[in-house]
Amino acid sequence: MMRVCHFVNFGAGGGRGRQGEGAGCRVRTAASITAITRQNRRQTNDHIPPTQNDKRTMDGSLLASVALLLMINVVDSITNSIVGPSLVFYVTEMGGSKEEYGMIMSASYLSGMPMMSFYGAWVDGNGNRYRAPYAASFVMGMIGSTIYFLASIARRGGGGGGGSELAVHFILMGRLITGMGSSGRTLAYAWVATAIPRDEQRNVLTLLSMTRTFGMILGPLLNALIAKVDAKLVVGSWIVIPITPNNTPGLILFVMEGLLLVSMCAFLKDPIPTAATKVGRFSLLSNNDDRANSSAASSSKARAIWNALVSFDVALPMANLFFMMCNFTFYQVAIPPVASNAYGWSTVDISNLLAAQAIVLFLAMNGAMALSMTGVPDSAMIAGGNLFFVVGGVMTYFWWKVDAAPWQFVLPVMLISLAYPFMGPANRSRYTKAVHGYPELENCHGIMQSIFNQMFMIGGFLTPNLVTKYGLLSPEQIALSNSPLVLSSWTWFIPITALLLIIGVVYEDVILGMNEMGLIRDKVEVELEEATKTESSALLAAKTVNRRRSSVVTINESLSTRYEMNRRASVEAYGMINPAETRDEISLRERLLEDKRVWEELAKFVAETGEEN
Repeated sequence: MMRVCHFVNFGAGGGRGRQGEGAGCRVRTAASITAITRQNRRQTNDHIPPTQNDKRTMDGSLLASVALLLMINVVDSITNSIVGPSLVFYVTEMGGSKEEYGMIMSASYLSGMPMMSFYGAWVDGNGNRYRAPYAASFVMGMIGSTIYFLASIARRGGGGGGGSELAVHFILMGRLITGMGSSGRTLAYAWVATAIPRDEQRNVLTLLSMTRTFGMILGPLLNALIAKVDAKLVVGSWIVIPITPNNTPGLILFVMEGLLLVSMCAFLKDPIPTAATKVGRFSLLSNNDDRANSSAASSSKARAIWNALVSFDVALPMANLFFMMCNFTFYQVAIPPVASNAYGWSTVDISNLLAAQAIVLFLAMNGAMALSMTGVPDSAMIAGGNLFFVVGGVMTYFWWKVDAAPWQFVLPVMLISLAYPFMGPANRSRYTKAVHGYPELENCHGIMQSIFNQMFMIGGFLTPNLVTKYGLLSPEQIALSNSPLVLSSWTWFIPITALLLIIGVVYEDVILGMNEMGLIRDKVEVELEEATKTESSALLAAKTVNRRRSSVVTINESLSTRYEMNRRASVEAYGMINPAETRDEISLRERLLEDKRVWEELAKFVAETGEEN
C-alpha cells in the first residue's frame, strides 16, 4: 500500500509541516488546504466552534458568574484597604520594628510568585474548570486571616520580648498564607479570556477595575466603623482573644473569604466547553514526532531564553517593569508610617488617601487606553510614565517633611499614580513584540511571559525591605538629623532609575532604529522612496504573502491560562485590573487566533483524509 502524507507550504518564512517520504507525497499550500477543508465542512455540515475572534454574544447564564467576580473584587479591595493602612500599627502594637513591617509587606509577594503559576497550571490541566482552584484560594485566605487575627494571643501567651517576637511571626505567617490565596484571584483574567467573547472582554475587565475602585472607596467607611472597636472574644474558660482596631481586619477577612467560598460554589459557572477546550492543546504531530521535537527543543531552550534575556529589546521592558514596580511599591510601603509619624494621620485618614489614589488610577487607566487606541506609540507612553516618576520622586524627597502642608504629601502620590497605568500596557506590549521577534523562542512564550511577570513580583518582594531599612527615617533619626525631611537620600533611587529608563527608551528608538516615536527617518521609508511605485507594491505584497505563520506551540502557549494570568497580572496596581491593551497587542492576538483557525482546519483535514498503509 502507498503511504500518503502532506507537506504544508507557508511561504519563504513559513512554519514546518509533516514531510512525507517518496514520490507518493502530495504537496498542498495552506490556502488550498483551507479551501478544501471549508468545502468539506459545507458538505458535511460539521462546523468547528467559533474562536474568540468571531462575533459572539455572551451567554446569559454567565452573568451570575460575572457578578460573582465583581463581588470578589469589591471584597478584596475592601479588605486590602483596611489591612494596608493598619498593618504598620498592628506590627508596632505587637512589638515589631519598621524593618519587620517591611518584611511582612514583602511576604504576600514572596508566596504569590510560585502560586500564580500553580493556579494557572491547575486550570490548564483540569479542563478549564475553576471551582476547585478558587475554593483553594478562599480556604487559604481563611487560614491566613485566622493566623493574622490570633497574633495578639501569641503575644500574651509568649510573654515579654519572646511574646512580641512570636506575635510578629504570626502576622508574617498569616500574610504569607493570605498571599498564597490572594494570588488565585488572577484566575479571573483566565476566566474572562475563555468564557467571555473577545469583543466584550474589555467591558468586563473595565467593570472589574471599577469595582476594585468602588471597594477602596468603601474602605474608609469600614475603617471608621472599626476604629473604636475594643472587645474580647472568650473561648471556653481560659482563652480570651482581644479584639482591637488592628486585628479586626483579620476577623473581617475570615468572614468575607467564607462568604466568597459559599457564593463561588453557588454561582460560578465554568466556561462553556468547545471542541478546542475539550481536546485541550491541538497538535499536528504524532506522539513520536512530539517526543523527538520535545527532546530537541529542550536542549536549545535554555540557550535561546538566555540570548533573548540579554538582548536590549527584551531586557529593557523587563527593567522597566522591575523598576516601575519598585517605585510604585515604595509609596505603598512608605505612605502609612510617614502619614502616621509626620502628620499624625489615623488608619481612616490613610485609607481616604488610598481611596483617592484608586480613583486617579482608574481614570488614568482609561485615559491611557484611549491614548493607545488613537495611535500614541508605546515608546512615548513608557517615556511619559517614567517622567511622572522623575517629577513625583523629586517632589517626594523635598516635600515629605514634618512641617509640610498635607497637599505636599498628597500631590506626589497622585503623580506616581498617573505613571503606572500609562507605562504598564505599553511596556508589556513592547516586551511581547520583542519576544515574538525571535523565531527560536516559538516554544518558550509561556516561560518568557512568566519570567516577565516574575520581575513584577520580585520588585514587589524586594522593595518593602529596602524601603523600611534604608528609605524611611524614624522619628529619632529625624530629630538627630536637624532636618524636617522624613526620607533618606535613597529616595533619589526613584527619579534616577526613571531617568535612566527614559534614556534607554530614546536610545532604542533613535540609536537602535526602532523609531516608534518618529524621531528619525525610517529606513524602510527611505528605501520605498527610492524604489518605483510598482516595485514597492510588489515588495509589500511579497512581504504580506510570506508572513511567518505562528507555530502550534507558540499559539498554545500564547493563548494558555498561565500566559493570560501572567500577562494581566504584570500590569496590576493595588490589585486593580488594567483593562488597557495596545493596538499592537490586539493585532497580535487576532493574528494568533487566525493562525490557530488555519491549523485547526489543517488538523481536521488530515484527520478526515487519513493515511493509507
